[in-house]
Amino acid sequence: MIPVPLDAVAREIHGAARNIATGTAINRICTDSRGASPGALFVALRGGQTDGHRFLADAFRNGASGAIVAGEMIDRMAVDPAWPLIVTESPLRSLQLLAKWYRRAFMGRVIAVTGSNGKTVVKDALGALLSRQGATTSPGSYNSQLGLPLAVLANEKEARLAVLEAGVSALGEMPVLEEIAAPNYGILTNIGMAHLASFGTREAIAREKMALFRNIPEDGWVLLPNTEPTIAADAAALKCRVYRVGAADQMLSLETLGATDGGQTIALTTQTDERVEVLVNTRSPDIIADLHIAASAAFLLGTTLEEIGTTLDGYTPTPTRTEVWSSAQGVRIINDAYTSDPISIHNALRTAALGAPRNGRKIFAFAGAKDLGHDAHAEQRQIGALAADCGYSHMFLVGEGNLQSIAEGFRSAVPDGTVVTVKDPSELKDQLLPLLRWGDTVLFKGPRNAGMVAAARELAGSIAPRSMWVDLAAIAENVARFRRHTGGKPKIMAVLKALAYGTEIVHLAALMVRLGIHHIGVSTTDEGVLVRKTGVGQDIYVFMPNPSDVESLVRYRLTPVLYDISQIEAFDGALSAAGHTIDVHLKVNTGMNRLGVEPEQVAPLARRFKTSATMRLVGVCTHFASADDPEQDDGTLMQIARFDRAVADLREEGFDDLLIHAANTAGTVRFPQAHYNMVRIGLGLYGIYGSPALEEALPLTLAVGVTSQIVRIAHLKKGESLGYGRPYSAPSDRRIGVIPFGYDDGIKWQVAATGAVMINGQLAPIVGRVSMDQMQVDITDIRGATIGMPALIFGSHDGYVIRPEVVAELAGTIPHAMLVGMGRRVTRIYIEP
Repeated sequence: MIPVPLDAVAREIHGAARNIATGTAINRICTDSRGASPGALFVALRGGQTDGHRFLADAFRNGASGAIVAGEMIDRMAVDPAWPLIVTESPLRSLQLLAKWYRRAFMGRVIAVTGSNGKTVVKDALGALLSRQGATTSPGSYNSQLGLPLAVLANEKEARLAVLEAGVSALGEMPVLEEIAAPNYGILTNIGMAHLASFGTREAIAREKMALFRNIPEDGWVLLPNTEPTIAADAAALKCRVYRVGAADQMLSLETLGATDGGQTIALTTQTDERVEVLVNTRSPDIIADLHIAASAAFLLGTTLEEIGTTLDGYTPTPTRTEVWSSAQGVRIINDAYTSDPISIHNALRTAALGAPRNGRKIFAFAGAKDLGHDAHAEQRQIGALAADCGYSHMFLVGEGNLQSIAEGFRSAVPDGTVVTVKDPSELKDQLLPLLRWGDTVLFKGPRNAGMVAAARELAGSIAPRSMWVDLAAIAENVARFRRHTGGKPKIMAVLKALAYGTEIVHLAALMVRLGIHHIGVSTTDEGVLVRKTGVGQDIYVFMPNPSDVESLVRYRLTPVLYDISQIEAFDGALSAAGHTIDVHLKVNTGMNRLGVEPEQVAPLARRFKTSATMRLVGVCTHFASADDPEQDDGTLMQIARFDRAVADLREEGFDDLLIHAANTAGTVRFPQAHYNMVRIGLGLYGIYGSPALEEALPLTLAVGVTSQIVRIAHLKKGESLGYGRPYSAPSDRRIGVIPFGYDDGIKWQVAATGAVMINGQLAPIVGRVSMDQMQVDITDIRGATIGMPALIFGSHDGYVIRPEVVAELAGTIPHAMLVGMGRRVTRIYIEP
């Protein structure tokens, strides 16, 4: 958030200030004490499982600059008199009041999106479509009584246009969200049955959701579904203009054309018969309907049809909670076990069926639905019947709830269909593994807390011969540690070049939004476009831009980092010819001697930028050559001194508000004088160190693990050889495990004879040569080693660790190269916090 004095926060939320020093300011909201750091305001919330007041001391120990606490709780606790506190009746209500004030102080126009389903897809797609207008979007699915305030307060600069999401689960909640968002425009995706048990009827759900739009001014508008009778009365009472998606007079119509394996061609047509055809990377009719809503809203806000077509062509919907894994055996696992209301179940069944191979079977693993209301029996039968209608041949019902109606509905449509009941999600893997064959699709669905997420991941890890596990909670912890290490003042740029070091850039960019990181660094314009097309609103910096990329840089609001006089001139010419002006950063060569203008060129360039009609200089940076090596600290200090002089030259020319960044992960850890007002963290996000000096200075949590499994056990007699060239001769009778992980998957062949994998907590030496697709390990002394047992190649998984730095050294490479070198056959599996 934009820094705000803590005493001003107390005034706006009508709280009693205690021990707040003059000049204390906060720049971030924190509700988890583990993420606290200097500059953070900890809000002690009470929930069903725990109470934030219990962790107040932890928050201040981690560096929090202040806390909002409940008066009734604080009087019962031992409180350090030095802690800066704001005491209120309700910390949650205080957070909402702060967001209400912040929205009016720092946000311009707001588009508010609500509905039973599809809110996040619409919001993110709209963010991508409005990127040229500088729109910001709320992170993830931050739409609740807590989520919306956090989304509003996450913006770290004034927003001319913001897209916010609002969701409710009980009567009376929407007026609170409406008060915070104060929307100028509104979008309703649909009225479903989510939380029906709380509302009683669909009509009550509709009234609650429509309350979000009650104060939209006359010059605003709402976009509503055309065929929804429950909203008619509320729509008629609105003061603003009303548009309907799907109506005969809709401003933008959508037609689905041919389908491909991974996508759908759609045509968008205006009332004046302008038309574009684009291929979107989804076959889900529900997501395509959401894209229609987003495109219609963007069109109403002035985005041209051509711009809409350019953005949606090749568009991949933002990663939602749904995860899809495909194994080498041709089995697809779809983990959609985060929501279980009827509409989301119906959508998941249809979407999974559409994406399934024609000759493969469809299997539904289901742990029950929520919010079915008084028609629970009929709704459950309908779920079973729909599964049958979508072509599912097997249904696995999980848990001890009343799932019999689902089985009845399924068998009524498919009498010979297979229904299996298991007591616990942990039994699913053993039941499913013997059944699966090439072409099968398995859909996991159920309430978030039913254990189905873990079951889906366990099955995916079992059938995927090669997996990279990315622990998002560990990455979040590392971000918090860097914030504490830097004192909380410098901004953090997450460097996600090389497709986020091989972990997949789209998922990591979405995570950065949730972690409150508003700056992302990439190598190429294509990487930047890929991130922006997911709808994220962060500032994205392209470190190796090309003048031919000007149109994409402008359209997707990407900031090029310019590093050469001739390149600057080429950009000036291309921008001038196109009539564009963009923000740029300037890179200065201080000793790396690769990219960057020379220090003596900085002042003349500053004068040129001051009068430029095409480029606005908003930042300056450099790159350290050896910040991770204590023996070369003199060289790093020399680079810092040169950079300081370049920054001083810019300030003398009137550039006082630049973003200034020099420190990479190593520089951030070891050189606090190089933090300036932004640091760049890349490999450090994953808890991997570039040198031992970094590990000594800042403990991080290892966030990646690469695994495979034993697929065969061979028995060698003494003297028998193994592999290409017969480099290994068995010194005695040995048991050899074959692991389907080779140099095409990213492990260097040089680790043969010196490296090892970990099986059941024990190291198994690599023997023979590492080949393209496999390696062999000696499992003679590994207790209980059997076919199918997991093997940790490197990283952290299931409590076992092999440091990537050690494996990289054995392979004669660096951990950066090893991580980005993980092959496409390696399935990426993301472990949510």
